[in-house]
Amino acid sequence: MNRLAISTAAIVLVLLVVGLYSEQPAGTSPRFGGTFRGYLTSEPSNLDPARGVDVNEGSVQAKLYDGLVRYDESMRLVGNLAESWEVSGDGRQYRFRLRQGVKFHNGQPFTAKDVLFSFDRLLDPKTASPRSWVLEKVVGAKERLEGKAEGVAGLTCPDAYTVCIELTEPFAPFLSLLSMPAGFILPSGSAAAIAQKGFFEKPIGTGPFQAAARERDSYIRLEAFPGYHGPKPHVGAIELRIIPESLKAEMEFESGNLDILQLNPSNFQRFTARPDNAGRVHDVPAMNVFYVGLNNQAAPFDDVRVRRALNLLIDRQAILAAVFQGRGVPAAGSIPPGILGHSDGLTGYGFDPARGKALLAEAGYGPGKPLKFDLFQKSSQAAFEITRLLQGELKKHGVEVTLKPMEWSALKDAINRGEAPSFYLSWYGDYPDGENFLFPLFHSKNWGAGGNRAHYKNERVDAMLAEALRIQDPDKRGQAYDAINRLVVAEAPWIYLWHTPETYLLGPSVKDMVFSPLFAFDKGLTIRTAQ
Repeated sequence: MNRLAISTAAIVLVLLVVGLYSEQPAGTSPRFGGTFRGYLTSEPSNLDPARGVDVNEGSVQAKLYDGLVRYDESMRLVGNLAESWEVSGDGRQYRFRLRQGVKFHNGQPFTAKDVLFSFDRLLDPKTASPRSWVLEKVVGAKERLEGKAEGVAGLTCPDAYTVCIELTEPFAPFLSLLSMPAGFILPSGSAAAIAQKGFFEKPIGTGPFQAAARERDSYIRLEAFPGYHGPKPHVGAIELRIIPESLKAEMEFESGNLDILQLNPSNFQRFTARPDNAGRVHDVPAMNVFYVGLNNQAAPFDDVRVRRALNLLIDRQAILAAVFQGRGVPAAGSIPPGILGHSDGLTGYGFDPARGKALLAEAGYGPGKPLKFDLFQKSSQAAFEITRLLQGELKKHGVEVTLKPMEWSALKDAINRGEAPSFYLSWYGDYPDGENFLFPLFHSKNWGAGGNRAHYKNERVDAMLAEALRIQDPDKRGQAYDAINRLVVAEAPWIYLWHTPETYLLGPSVKDMVFSPLFAFDKGLTIRTAQ
């Protein structure tokens, strides 16, 4: 979902299977039935699309809800609850024609009223959504967020199946933002229940699966919704167990209790070398960036020399070769290869320990006064595999790092409050646009839960990001993102690490599955298992 960053290598959703539209006609029953048994590496603490911010939350939400639009498996923007839309020549007026005959899981018919309810709720100050920026360009959004208005002037519905949205200014990525979990639609008829926390334990949406059972920190069971408006799932249910420990997940997979296993550096060779796993290993070129965030507002990381030095002390190529078997590329900036705004000419920080030590000396650190700091991380094996390695590499150059493992929810809270001096995280794209790898991560308005966890601030960057959003021409917008990316990299708000594929091993009972790098669009429609 997310704009949020949030996942360490272990936080990454282990069920990244994305099935979009198959050739099966709408209105039929699940073709094959059976249950797909996946797992999540942490409890999806919030299934409220207005409040969810991480990978696990967004992927579960994508199966329960729909938005007006979505990205298909070819990364094309297509209709979902909206069957068509028009955009005015000045880029400020959007008119959506909604699908008719759509029903929520509780039987309530879907209409424009539900869209207005969901979007108004996202901007309602009582909701306190960390993703309200998705609609911030809508006329009247500012007044609604500040509690000065009871509604949003730029959201209207001329009839039951038409929604009109007016923006304050042209905003090129607007349709992409609407595809995010924050743009998912809730039933207006359940407004009273939605106001209570219990609603989101077994929430109601229009998605292909409905929540059937849930036990916190244990499992979530989703069952195919027979009234789904689109192509039906091939499986009757998806059961997601909560398994934070990689070793336990491996044991469960080998015992036949899971149908998918995420491979990580520690187990990759062991599982891929087995002849019986041939043809069942899938590399997914995920839209991600892994990094160590540095709190730019607090010592020692308020000194750009320290931040640059740490980047120069990390040999990314060597780590990728040794740990990831060369699968992945060093991150020269936050925008992954293949995404609008990425530049092959941006080299970023190479491995230059002499220059790194010189910068530390300029900042007042050396043998007599070593740089010391705490590195916060998720308490998981996969995260430790990386942070222990980084800890060891920096120690060679006189930098002392203390690892601070924490439970995921506590870790997010500590980072968002600015209590973590440094932290190991990743960011998975919500949609394939460079804006998604810049605006939430580095605009000063998004400090904390908004995505800018490094508390980075540069007024020039803020202005450049705002200007880029007005550029309608993709090539020119890509050039603008490249320029912004270069400026941010020069100030080193992170220790940039790498972009890596996600690798999954499917169990023998899985007959077919389509993977996608966009976790928040995983509707589970292409999973086929033997009954």
